[in-house]
Amino acid sequence: MRTSAFGVLARVTAACLFPLVLGASGCCGCPMGLCTSLMKSLPGPGSSPPPGPPGFGGFGGLGVGGGVAAPSGPLTPEEGQAERAPVHGTGTKPSLRLDPRLPIRGALQTRFGKTVFVPHTAEAAAAVGDGSAFVVAGATGIWLHDTKTLAKSSRLVAGPVIDVTAPPDGSRFAYALSSGYVRVVEYPSLKQLAATTIDVPVRIRFSADGKRVVSGSESDDVTLIDVATGKATEFDTDDDVNDVFSMPDRPDEIAYAGDDDEFAIADVVKGRKVFSSEPLVEGFRRGRSFFAMRDQQAVAYDPLTKTLLGGGDDNMLWRVDDLRGSPTIRAPIELGGNVVEIACCAGQTAGDRAAYVAVDDLRVRAVALDGRLGPEFGPLVGSVGSFKIRITLLPSGDVVIAPQRTLFRWDPRTGEALRSTDYAAVSTLGASALDADTVYVPCDAGACVVHRAKHGAPAADVETSIVGDLQGDGVGSILPFADGTRGITTSKDGKLRLVYLPPGGALEAPIDTPAQAGGKYAKKDGTTHGYIDPGGDVYEITASPRGARKVGSVGSSGQVASFDWDPASKRWRVRMSGNQAWLFVP
Repeated sequence: MRTSAFGVLARVTAACLFPLVLGASGCCGCPMGLCTSLMKSLPGPGSSPPPGPPGFGGFGGLGVGGGVAAPSGPLTPEEGQAERAPVHGTGTKPSLRLDPRLPIRGALQTRFGKTVFVPHTAEAAAAVGDGSAFVVAGATGIWLHDTKTLAKSSRLVAGPVIDVTAPPDGSRFAYALSSGYVRVVEYPSLKQLAATTIDVPVRIRFSADGKRVVSGSESDDVTLIDVATGKATEFDTDDDVNDVFSMPDRPDEIAYAGDDDEFAIADVVKGRKVFSSEPLVEGFRRGRSFFAMRDQQAVAYDPLTKTLLGGGDDNMLWRVDDLRGSPTIRAPIELGGNVVEIACCAGQTAGDRAAYVAVDDLRVRAVALDGRLGPEFGPLVGSVGSFKIRITLLPSGDVVIAPQRTLFRWDPRTGEALRSTDYAAVSTLGASALDADTVYVPCDAGACVVHRAKHGAPAADVETSIVGDLQGDGVGSILPFADGTRGITTSKDGKLRLVYLPPGGALEAPIDTPAQAGGKYAKKDGTTHGYIDPGGDVYEITASPRGARKVGSVGSSGQVASFDWDPASKRWRVRMSGNQAWLFVP
């Protein structure tokens, strides 16, 4: 199904505003032989890429998209704040949350004519140069990071940037904007090599030799960009594309994973599909009534073993052999969640090759191409869901992971994981943005801290100031008022508690109310918010006077399906679950 760029833009805006025992092998007690080596370069067609992470050791229609943009000057780096130490941990117990007392870092950016605070986010990463540095794309632009310490040093591109990619030799990188603009930049000179505008990509990747950039979009197409000429050639896939991979043995071909329940390969120059996984999967599922093929989210190809990999919403990692002869499919590997990302591959020999695969509980696992399972990072959440995660393989053997817009560096040999403190998980931050400032209330281990970011002139890297501790059990909501006051709701002994924060001021003393905690909120206007508690009592919360005043009750408790202000009757209206009738208060 074709969709417009608005889907991608909405996602970007939201992000901005807010053992398996296999027997002994290897050396020195490392799991599954992961300390066999840090790996030497594995040459690919036309390139000499740097080494990757450790392997297992022993054990659709033709067309031209966009146009070549006018050349522009080199990127101009902007300095960031002082280096901040990462959080040391392990891959078995990572956390999305940071210490709530750690200032939240972000940029002041102009949006819709106003300056707002935008937290830094990590959408994707790519190793550059010799691998001692990598770039991160996100809501505030592209930042250059030190691989060892994770410290960000400078902003190379002002945001938002939706994706970034680099070839194995790190000599250049490409990035994409939500407008569909894709630009290729040389590293470290930062000079432009190519630029064009295409359908808004959900994924871009470099070819192994660095001569091409491939992209896939929700507008049902894949695109091949020639870096030397800037020409973009498009193929219509007839369905949404979720991932792409440049085929190293045939420069005109792009492997892609899509919503048509297949991963496939298209020759974009000849304008035809040359491979589909569908008949192979159908052959496998024959006699297996329990099995259903679903949308495919990730695809990759290993030139050493000549294995095509695919995975998606069927919870399976698929492996196709003899792709250029008589393709066959092996029994899939069940990974306990939807496959959303495949980073391929690590290891110097065919028996050593491994991919790093992510599933949608924000877990990453090393998977040998012969099916054995290796070290695991995460999971970061307790259940599967629509969680974004990206994986980047570093020459050192480490893995950069960007789950839910945060940033980790994981060593699968030792299990050590570093968490960057420059990227707070936006999904864990309660936020309220007004003209003058943005307020956040992050919580962890029962402690909630109120932060404020004052809006001013645009700036690449700023951080919040701490206003104070929120006295209560968690945070319910942040209610904005027209005069710039916020009413922060929490609870105490099961009752609703209000803590007011005046514009530019300090937290006021908490106000306890008789209302039960755990209800729903609705806004009447700039001076009044409504609240219905689990017992059915309705309150109005105001900034002047401070507090909550009971205005009525629906007369019964139960699950509230809907609660809002009805301008016509000038009353609060409530609809309970299982009942279509509106109840009005008072």
